[in-house]
Amino acid sequence: MLLRRRPEKGLLGGMTEVPSTAWDSELPGEREILAQAPLACDWQPLSGQVSHTFTHFRLHLQVWAAQGNGEVPGGRWVPPEELDSQALPTLMRKVIAHALKQGWA
Repeated sequence: MLLRRRPEKGLLGGMTEVPSTAWDSELPGEREILAQAPLACDWQPLSGQVSHTFTHFRLHLQVWAAQGNGEVPGGRWVPPEELDSQALPTLMRKVIAHALKQGWA
């Protein structure tokens, strides 16, 4: 699983994340999603969404997954069996669980 550190400023600043697009009130279109992908791969949207409530709003994420490898600036690959030991916010644990539940590891 590819992980990286979020920018210092903003929601969950400086925390570890699964790479994502900006969080806006509207889901970005496929072209925008693929343009922000960390690797050029065959990205596929997973069924369903991940929802999380922050103190002042509710976030709904569409999760995309792909098989890939290689260096990603600012990223690091973590084997699935080591994900439990990572310092991840609850939202990112939900995203990872959603992907694993659908067979992505």
